[in-house]
Amino acid sequence: MTLRATEPGITEDAVQVVHLRTRLEDYARIGFDLPVGDVADMVEAFVGILNDECGGIHGRRLDLRTVEVTALGGGGIDIDTLRSAACLEVVDEHDAVLVLDLTGLQGSAPPCLAGTERTPLITTEPHSSDDLRAARGRLLSTAIASDTQLELAARAAAEQGLLEGQVIAAVVSDTPGHAEAVTDGLLETLDDLGLEAAVHPVGCEGTTSCWVGLEAAVSRMVENGTTVVFPVLNAVSLPGLVTEMLRQDLPRPRFVQTGLNGQSGDLAAAHVIAFGGPDAGAYYDGAFIVDAADTGVWRLSEPADQGHPDPFAEMCNTEYARVAGVEPADPTDPSSGAYQSTAEACALVRIAARVLRDAGANPRQADVNWTLYRLDEVDLPRMLPTSSSRRKNDLPDVVRVLEYQYPCRLGSGTGATGDDPGGCIVPSGDWQVFR
Repeated sequence: MTLRATEPGITEDAVQVVHLRTRLEDYARIGFDLPVGDVADMVEAFVGILNDECGGIHGRRLDLRTVEVTALGGGGIDIDTLRSAACLEVVDEHDAVLVLDLTGLQGSAPPCLAGTERTPLITTEPHSSDDLRAARGRLLSTAIASDTQLELAARAAAEQGLLEGQVIAAVVSDTPGHAEAVTDGLLETLDDLGLEAAVHPVGCEGTTSCWVGLEAAVSRMVENGTTVVFPVLNAVSLPGLVTEMLRQDLPRPRFVQTGLNGQSGDLAAAHVIAFGGPDAGAYYDGAFIVDAADTGVWRLSEPADQGHPDPFAEMCNTEYARVAGVEPADPTDPSSGAYQSTAEACALVRIAARVLRDAGANPRQADVNWTLYRLDEVDLPRMLPTSSSRRKNDLPDVVRVLEYQYPCRLGSGTGATGDDPGGCIVPSGDWQVFR
């Protein structure tokens, strides 16, 4: 079949794909280290495999462009404004047919892309069920919808007897989408369970460091005798909440977390100790986490769980190491997220390749969008059961319960090693299908 140009971004020999990268290295300016590896290089490597070793898609190369946006905001410009500007650059300057987000693009930029009614976004960041539905298939997430995560966490905590008779609070940043997820996912679920929660908003002042109103929020929790806290805060803001609770002598509550803002991963949890010290680690000990994650599975002592039983992630890391000429990342290194980042980059590029393949030899943008809309099952890290359809655009179908421990008390995670500050996350429940 003769290949021909069909749309802006689809020529006879190439398809425009944009990697929208949040500059996570910017967090170092405020003292946070997120060693997730060179994600831009990872995406380029997997696109390179498609182009150079597989002949592209239907003979077309993927013309990969990278658009960057700050992780912090500030300087008088709201972070959400900067993210939306990046959205417009992707659409107006690059004629992107597909956009990939590996670094957790939050705020209004993902709905902005979907709202163009043209360019779809494939992301690792959870978004609300409302945003996913409103996008009509132009927004696909490899994470469970944000409100669904909060609902599942609340129901799992209730089933284990953690909520009955407790004074419950939710601490919520003003990041766009977070308040809606709390209302639709947490508060409605608690109401259904015959429970209620006080909501304490915390402002971010147009940045990603959220502290405005934090002291007053904790003071109210002290007055109310709060015993359970759902923190809906990003990884750089949670340590401030924990240290403020300690400063005001709030008796140690039970923290209930989800995978929102990376809180089911070792890197996010490590910041609690890095900024609050051992007292903060002991205070956060026992945090109850619900997510589609296998963080710390290698720490378990049972023979079936030793090592890292994830053939997808192993394949992706082996291939990246081969083409990039680097040593494969260590899956059991809690001070690095490079192993997981490589697997996630691999997954996003594979999803993009499948969509472009299934859209046909000479697709128009509408064909690409329709194919993404009815994608069905895909391969993800951890080989989780997944599904995608016209009414479901968040992929995982299972979750499990995890626990933060300080100090680590299971398997090989019995103390600090290397940059590991001594705390860890381990699975404490089996996988559960929730839909």
